[in-house]
Amino acid sequence: MEWGIINKENFKDKTSYDVPIKRWDPLSTVTIQSKDFGLRKERVRYYGHYSYISPIRSARPKGFKTEDDEKKFMDCSKKFVGGFKDVFSSITEGKIVYDDGGNPLSDGYTMIITQDEKRIDSPFSEVPYRIERIPKACRALSLINRYPSMARIIDPDITENIVKKLPPYIKISRGINLVTISRDFYPSLCFNLIPTDVLTSIFLSMKAAILYCIEEAIERDYYDIPVMPFFNIGTKVGGSQPRIHSQVYIDLTMDGHGSRLEGHLEAFKEMGDKCHLCITSHGGSDRIILETEFWTFYTTGSPVRNYHIRFHPNEHLRRFSQLKVNQIEDLARSLKMIFQALDDLEIDKNRNILFNCCPFGYDANFHMFADIIPHEIIGGAEMADDMRVARKLPNIAAKEIRDSLKII
Repeated sequence: MEWGIINKENFKDKTSYDVPIKRWDPLSTVTIQSKDFGLRKERVRYYGHYSYISPIRSARPKGFKTEDDEKKFMDCSKKFVGGFKDVFSSITEGKIVYDDGGNPLSDGYTMIITQDEKRIDSPFSEVPYRIERIPKACRALSLINRYPSMARIIDPDITENIVKKLPPYIKISRGINLVTISRDFYPSLCFNLIPTDVLTSIFLSMKAAILYCIEEAIERDYYDIPVMPFFNIGTKVGGSQPRIHSQVYIDLTMDGHGSRLEGHLEAFKEMGDKCHLCITSHGGSDRIILETEFWTFYTTGSPVRNYHIRFHPNEHLRRFSQLKVNQIEDLARSLKMIFQALDDLEIDKNRNILFNCCPFGYDANFHMFADIIPHEIIGGAEMADDMRVARKLPNIAAKEIRDSLKII
């Protein structure tokens, strides 16, 4: 069921639980009232805790052989020279690439949604193929994830059979999972390891791919669509490949959203015209790390990890896909500076970047923002409730990062 395709050939002799499913936790799931965010009335939706459970995810290839191997790629003390081959190399080079032992790193099959910002294959393509050539001028590619948490295409006869057997609170997980990669191999976001124009191109390709997917989904009568762009950098935070890459989850199940997003939606609804991100000083200059013409970076006053950084566009935009080219260019430069500062402070190099956006189809007053969250081991109390225990005062963390930024 690679690339999110379920048909009679690959579903033969399977059970209902051998497909990607989305399970809502009955102990934390509440029905959404359609009037809240302009949702269509004909479907019941929930918010709460849910899990994507996908049997194909375990088949993902691993890009790091050892911990020392990973540290080598995350070393920001020197400029990256290049020349490394990974699982994506057979796609970007248009030929089968082999490791030192003579084994193929991948078969080179894929489906390209956007090449830089140019639309290539339909987001609902059914046939992967081997790329013959990627132009050298190309900097970034957005691909269909080969090992997704969701199914894009399901044979109607199989769908009907599966749905009959699934109990309440379990649904077939429907959606599009994207991976955006750099054309050439770069291992991290810090200052020395990726050119600004390449990181800019990754963001632009992501944006173009999201818009293409949403347009095609709406044509197929999907609506009320949560979109979750993110980076997993390092194995401890879910990054399986050393090449810098982003992912986007586009949920087409049309059954609601998580409790975290519900909290954000309700908070912005209560703010009304007085958007907190538009008017706040973020606790004064003590917690602000970096302010540019287009972005504000600061340490959040309620961190989920130590050195938790939050940032937002200074313009009141609801979604990542609304960002303009100059905003994206500035974001790329700023993120490189922030990552280098964290590296200089020897903060864990395993980090997530999470973009929080208003879902498509939701009539909600929302100001897009994002989180940079370094890896950190958390305890039992934090897992039991939606709370965290942090040891570093946000204003002190901000000062340390500001002081580190000055040397760049």
